[in-house]
Amino acid sequence: MAINPIAPLNPMLLTPNLNSIQGINTQGNQEKLGDVGAGKVGADFGQFLNDALQKVDALQKEADVASFGLATGQIQDLHTAVIAMEKASLSLSLTVEMRNKVLDAYHEVMRMQI
Repeated sequence: MAINPIAPLNPMLLTPNLNSIQGINTQGNQEKLGDVGAGKVGADFGQFLNDALQKVDALQKEADVASFGLATGQIQDLHTAVIAMEKASLSLSLTVEMRNKVLDAYHEVMRMQI
């Protein structure tokens, strides 16, 4: 069984393809960044938090349905219910820890002297 050697790559041949993939245009990037204001960034962050909390809520509801299905005998396999409950538990724990970190950062900023 013969092993075929790998041909070396020429970096000069990859440069045009790389630029087209990344879409590097310094003037275009500056224009795009100039259009983004603080209100837009704040709205995007608020939407991100809202989406994350909705996902945590959905996981909690799935865990409730799984535990109810397990209790009523609708779900035959135990591992499906346990996995759903663990996902919900981990997501809620992460959310609570994130809230605690944000509150700690807020209190730290409030303690700063101007």
